[in-house]
Amino acid sequence: MKSKMSNKKKIVFLGASITQGKISKSFVKILKDRLGTKQYKFVNRGVAGFEAYNVLNNLDKAVKASPDFVIILVGTNDILSSLNPELAKVSRKLKKIPHEPTLHFYSLHITSIIKRLKHETRAKIAVASLPVIGEDLTSVENKTVDEYNRELKKITETEGITYLPVHERQKKYLMDKIQGRGKDSTNSTKMAFKALFLHYLLFMSFDNISKRNGFLLLTDGIHQNSLGAKIIADEIEKFIKPV
Repeated sequence: MKSKMSNKKKIVFLGASITQGKISKSFVKILKDRLGTKQYKFVNRGVAGFEAYNVLNNLDKAVKASPDFVIILVGTNDILSSLNPELAKVSRKLKKIPHEPTLHFYSLHITSIIKRLKHETRAKIAVASLPVIGEDLTSVENKTVDEYNRELKKITETEGITYLPVHERQKKYLMDKIQGRGKDSTNSTKMAFKALFLHYLLFMSFDNISKRNGFLLLTDGIHQNSLGAKIIADEIEKFIKPV
């Protein structure tokens, strides 16, 4: 006779800090609250600072979990490193990444992640498009996000898996609200550390930090407030429980 645990559908989440949900409002927790734990088990493998290379090289636990669903959301750190040579240098050293941060290598690693999951699990796989970086859609950061998301969409079409239009939803929201010319991501790293201080030492909510910094979807130019996380959760929920 099967245990109650074995009857649960297992959802594994792969990514970095946005997925981990300790610096961002957690979209995984939003999903857990919505879907409940009677039918689903939530396994969060998000690790702050991870790039696609790190997810690929830490995939064993996700595979061994025998997931029913896998959600992949990783690439923001790849983009930030590609735009900042000093950050790239530090990232390569600390994360032991053996190459320069480029779209080419990002594409190779995402494709390898998907292929291994397809080969070694029976999971339904979805890749979420990368959220906005800052809220100025004309910025270099968001033009680069567009480029990476176009590549992600091509990969999902080639591999026959689901593409979740997170970025497209966020972009539409910002266009409707502020014509896409919101606050940029200048000093986002500094703001991220300050957000951690405000949240964990002064107990300020991520949404209040977001308002203080003048964002609509983000807290610090990178991480999600409640609305940003809700948009991510909405797209994943439609994938897990299609209408």
